[in-house]
Amino acid sequence: MNGSHCIYRQKMGRRLSAWACVRTVSTFFLGFGLGLVIHIFASLSVEIARENALNNDITNNSTEYESTMNNPQVGGSWAWGLSWGPRAALTTQGVGDASRGSSASSQDARLEVPPAGPRVLCYVLTGPTTHKSALNVQNTWGRRCDAMVFFSTKEDAELQPEVLKVQEGYGFLWAKAKAALGHLHRHYPDYDWYFKADDDTFVIVENLRFFLKDLEPQEPAYYGVKFRQHVKQGYMSGGGGYVLSREAVRRFVTEALTMKDQTKCANEAVRGAEDLLLGQCLESVGVRAGDSLDAAGKPRFFSHNPLSLFYKAPLVNRLHWYWRYIWHKHDVGPDCCSPHLISFHDVDARMMWTLETLLYRVRIHHEMQPQEGRGAGKAPGAS
Repeated sequence: MNGSHCIYRQKMGRRLSAWACVRTVSTFFLGFGLGLVIHIFASLSVEIARENALNNDITNNSTEYESTMNNPQVGGSWAWGLSWGPRAALTTQGVGDASRGSSASSQDARLEVPPAGPRVLCYVLTGPTTHKSALNVQNTWGRRCDAMVFFSTKEDAELQPEVLKVQEGYGFLWAKAKAALGHLHRHYPDYDWYFKADDDTFVIVENLRFFLKDLEPQEPAYYGVKFRQHVKQGYMSGGGGYVLSREAVRRFVTEALTMKDQTKCANEAVRGAEDLLLGQCLESVGVRAGDSLDAAGKPRFFSHNPLSLFYKAPLVNRLHWYWRYIWHKHDVGPDCCSPHLISFHDVDARMMWTLETLLYRVRIHHEMQPQEGRGAGKAPGAS
C-alpha cells in the first residue's frame, strides 16, 4: 500500500507540475497577445484620428472664428492638433517687429565670423508654457544659425520672441506656422534657407549647412523627415524640422496663402496638422518635397529622439504609425542613420545638453587609438 501510495503521489506531483507549466505558458501568451492587441488598437486609433480629421470641413465660417478669438477657452489644447477651423490673421505685434538689420534685436544671433556656405535662418514655434524649453535651444544649437527667431503668442523678457496675434494651443499650430512664415518673408527676406524646428528639436547646424551647400535657394524645394500619406509628393514631418528655400517661402506666402481653392491649400483654416497642411499648400504652388538621403541612402532628419534610433527596438515597435508614414524605410540600431545626421525630435532639456556636450565639448584623441594592423584590439602579450 505504501509503495502504491508513493507511486500515486509521484504521478499526481508530475501532473500538477505539468499543469502548472502549461498554465504559466498559457498566461504568458495570453498576456503577450493582449498587449499586442492593445498596441495595435492604439496605433489604429491614431491613424483613425488623422483620417477623420482629413475628412472634416476645413472652411468654418468667420462667425465661429470671431467667437473663438473672443473666448480663449473655446477649443483648448487639442490632443492631436488635427481639427480644422477658419482664417488666421497674419499680423504681428510691435515687439520684435524691426527689420532684419537691426542690431538691437536679440533674435538676430549671428555668428561672429560668418561661415562659408548658405545663410541659414532658424526659427522655432513655441508657446508661453514652453519658453524655458526654447531657452535651451537658444543656448545650444541655436547659436550656430546665422539668425535665430522664436515665435510665440506672449512676450518674454528673456527669450524675446516675435509675438504673433493668433490663438495659442497645439490645435492652432497651423495658424502660428502661417503667421511665422509671413513674418519671415516680410522682415527677414534675404536668407538662403529657413529651418523650422520645435522647441524640443536638436539640430546639428554644421551638417545642415553641409547638406545645403550644393543646393540652390532660388529653387522651390524643401527637405526634412519625408512622410508619404495624404500628399502625392509627400510632406515633411514638423517635429524633426524642415528647411525651406528662399523661393519656397516666397511662393508659400505670395501664392499659396492667397489661393482661393481651399482643397489645394487650406489657407483659411486656423486649426490642423501644420506639417500636413503646409505640405499640401507647397505642392499646390510647385514646391518640391525633396529627398535628403546621403550617398549611402541613409536619412539625415529624424522625428524621434536618439534613444529610439541607436538601440535595436523590439519587433512590436514596428507596428507604430511612423513606419506606415515614413517615405524611406531605415534601420534601427547603430547603422540606422547617416553620419551626416542633421536633426532629432522629442529631445528634453537633459538630452539637449547631453548632445551639446558630447558633440561640441568632448574631444576624442584619435591619435591615441592604435591603427589597424598595428595591434589594435589585441590583448597585451598577444602574438
